[in-house]
Amino acid sequence: MNIEEAVQENILFKRKSYFGTYQRLFLFCTELFCLISVITIYSPAFYRKLNSKLDVYVLCRVTINIILAASRCIIVLVLIKSKKISSYLGNLHAIGIHQDHELKRFITQQQLYKNIAIATFTIIQYVLHGFNFINIDMNSVWRKSIRVILLYTYQAIYLLILREVVDVCIHLQAAFKLVNSKVSSLVNNQSINLKSLICCRRYYTHAVKATKSVENYFRCFVTFYFIQYAFHNIMNIVNAFGGRSSMDIYWMFHTINDTLLMIYLTVNLVSINLLSRESLDNLYELSFKMKRMDMKYENEIFIGRKITDVGFTFANLFTINTQFIVSMFTLSLTIILALAKDEDQKNRENCLRNRFFFKSASKM
Repeated sequence: MNIEEAVQENILFKRKSYFGTYQRLFLFCTELFCLISVITIYSPAFYRKLNSKLDVYVLCRVTINIILAASRCIIVLVLIKSKKISSYLGNLHAIGIHQDHELKRFITQQQLYKNIAIATFTIIQYVLHGFNFINIDMNSVWRKSIRVILLYTYQAIYLLILREVVDVCIHLQAAFKLVNSKVSSLVNNQSINLKSLICCRRYYTHAVKATKSVENYFRCFVTFYFIQYAFHNIMNIVNAFGGRSSMDIYWMFHTINDTLLMIYLTVNLVSINLLSRESLDNLYELSFKMKRMDMKYENEIFIGRKITDVGFTFANLFTINTQFIVSMFTLSLTIILALAKDEDQKNRENCLRNRFFFKSASKM
């Protein structure tokens, strides 16, 4: 049975591309619209005079937004250009997750959770954008309407791609779960043969190949996602502490929602790395039962392969794992504390200035 027949026979392998024809058309049209809208809305800020720190901050924020919008447009166009995922589907079919009822149940359950999570984040984002529409300060109704449409379509594109990333993560988790269950069954068996060990390593190799295929496809988008989250999170925190009381709560909720979405995506990405290393202890335990040298050699090859990091990477520089989460949260907390300290220092200076003014007025 070839790959195309496997795709047709099972519901898990019906798709032949990451995005369908209509999805690619939607991504292409809306992404171009978003880029043009961002340039149109924010370009007047370049004509402002830099008379204060606020003007400099506005110019920096506009520049970053335009650069991020242009970068994301390029990345999305690259994503929708590629149509085939035969390597990804072929390796998953070789593992046989479409034949395991428990794994199909696991995939169905996780996809349900995924749909609920994405729908929840979408509703929250749209409610926040509606609040922004009410409080936004723009003289032109046309510019105000374009900005609101931009916010809604921009978020729709983002969540559509993130939904696809989480979906492939679920299938890769199922693949490594199957490998780990086979390794665990070998540990529990009294008699171990070389054929079963080679079969486990072959399954693991297919899971790694499927992961690399997906990681190569979504690597740029995942890297861009974390970079954009960092920039937007910093700017949202600055806006929240900026003194505009009517919009403080908007920026705070916006930051919390973006952070929760980032955590949800990161958990799914990190779970692949954790599952790929889960059976390492079982393999060490398995080596004690082996008497033949060829079996010990095969087990050492398997262990050496599992020690290497498997999963999504950040710009192919390092793997997104638990250390990555700790580093990101440490950096975010440092930035938040620094901004909060700076804002507290400004408030103290204002209080001292007011006290000095009142004392001077009372002496007069």
